[in-house]
Amino acid sequence: MMLNFTTKSSNLQEHLIQITEGLDCDELFVLSGYVSPGPLKNLSLVEGVKLNVIFGLAVESISKLLHDELLRINDDNRKIKIFYCSTPSHVKIYLWLKNGKPVYCLNGSANFTSNGLLKPYREVLAQVPFTQFKSVLEYVKIIQNSTFPIGEFEPKVKISRMIAAEEEAEYETDIYKTSSLYAEKSKINWGHGNAHTNERDAYIPISTRDIKRAPHLFPPKTENKGLGYADNDPIDIIWDDGTVMTCILEGTQIIDGERYPNKIASYKDKKILGDYLRSRMNITQGEFVTELDFVAYGRDNIGIKKIGDATYQFDFKSPSTAQP
Repeated sequence: MMLNFTTKSSNLQEHLIQITEGLDCDELFVLSGYVSPGPLKNLSLVEGVKLNVIFGLAVESISKLLHDELLRINDDNRKIKIFYCSTPSHVKIYLWLKNGKPVYCLNGSANFTSNGLLKPYREVLAQVPFTQFKSVLEYVKIIQNSTFPIGEFEPKVKISRMIAAEEEAEYETDIYKTSSLYAEKSKINWGHGNAHTNERDAYIPISTRDIKRAPHLFPPKTENKGLGYADNDPIDIIWDDGTVMTCILEGTQIIDGERYPNKIASYKDKKILGDYLRSRMNITQGEFVTELDFVAYGRDNIGIKKIGDATYQFDFKSPSTAQP
């Protein structure tokens, strides 16, 4: 049995895309305990292949914000159909079909999330022999018999834990506000420092203060320090304008004896975040961002809320464009 897994040079999401592009198939069916927007967006880009996804644990775990985003994706993209099921399933099955008949199958431990598919050495997917397709289909049929379209689900609004009353000013409708993005040679101007960076690069800082005030947002890092990039957890970000971005919780800081990330950078290429933030502020790619630029925009921080498994809502609306 050959195992497929993410390394420093390749990842499971790319592997899924390559399989989908290389097979004579018209559908990718996914059954996964957890689902996030990044893989949905990326796999739906393959021409001529529809994407049917069952979110196996949605009924017992999904937040309203993540549900609303998945519902938007489902309604906006006719190639994607998302289902929930009343029979909870933590199984991860990736099944390619042609005219309703299976042609290839993988299963293993990798959820259909950026964290599951992109973090090196964490999860595996193995090819299922053709002789086992019947057993796979029997299990899938059991789950499918309890599925229903995502639009038929009404999530319960959960009451989120807040920090101490004297610090509630840090929150607005339970969204945590970061410190300023401005710095001369770091943060939004990371590429203008002396490090080996591109002038378009940027990152969002995570300070010790942020960790202590909102510990539920940024979990501590693994104790394993030997795998380099594997130390950085991939996350999916849904921005207030609907943009979906895959990022990583990068760097290290020690707080109370535990290791935490110290910044958020865009996955694969750090200029993705820098280009995005500058475009929101109508600033040219790679241009140095001044304090006056932030004053003109109306804010210099990011609002953050965790809405699912390694999935976040980020807010960078200018006060002048915010809805009343």
